[in-house]
Amino acid sequence: MPDNSGAYFDLFDAAAKKIGCRLEVVRLPKKRLHAQLAKGKLDFYPGASFSKKRAKYLYYMENGFMTGEYGLSPIKIPDLHSFGDVKKLGLVWLMEHGGSKIDTAKKLGIKIQKVEFVDINIARKLFTKKRSQFYVVDKELIDYYPKRENITSFEIIGLKIHKNCCGGDSPMYMGFSRFSPHFKENSNPNYDNSKKLSQNNFPVIVSPGTIAHRLGEALQGMKKSGSAKTIYDDYFNK
Repeated sequence: MPDNSGAYFDLFDAAAKKIGCRLEVVRLPKKRLHAQLAKGKLDFYPGASFSKKRAKYLYYMENGFMTGEYGLSPIKIPDLHSFGDVKKLGLVWLMEHGGSKIDTAKKLGIKIQKVEFVDINIARKLFTKKRSQFYVVDKELIDYYPKRENITSFEIIGLKIHKNCCGGDSPMYMGFSRFSPHFKENSNPNYDNSKKLSQNNFPVIVSPGTIAHRLGEALQGMKKSGSAKTIYDDYFNK
């Protein structure tokens, strides 16, 4: 705060300009932000993980970046290959209030430590205090952290990355508010209610011609042209 520069801004600013719109950034704690999205008072969240709860008010579209969710732990924790391993080892899972993985942790019976806000530095401090031992971090934050902190590896600061515990790499999705004035939806003729609800099996589709649809198309164009990857690499891989 108040600097909004970064890969997300460059990506969405360029896409907005392609459709004749102007990007305005609002920064809020995650719980309040999702409350605003649910009311349609904010239009979209640039990188949103899928959950049934959020799907009641968010429509998911690829934003052009690739992402993934990695586990972060103290360095002495054994390699983790699934959330089941977190349960087997009796680790306490650190996450924010309103985090998308709360239901997953509860289903598996994993102990949770909830905080208002968490990032890698806060997780590192709480790990040192032994209040928690596991935190799920987006790939892009892991990629950027060594550059930001001027370190050569996570190991030298006592942290360990678990790349195979949380689903691996996949396209990143934006979450557009289904209650935004810039969003309208139609029934999805390809929806299969016998299959699991997901970004790719959803009961509605965004209406063509809406700002939400046009933004999604602009982002897909940037992905196909390679300009989205160029933006990502400029910030995270150089």
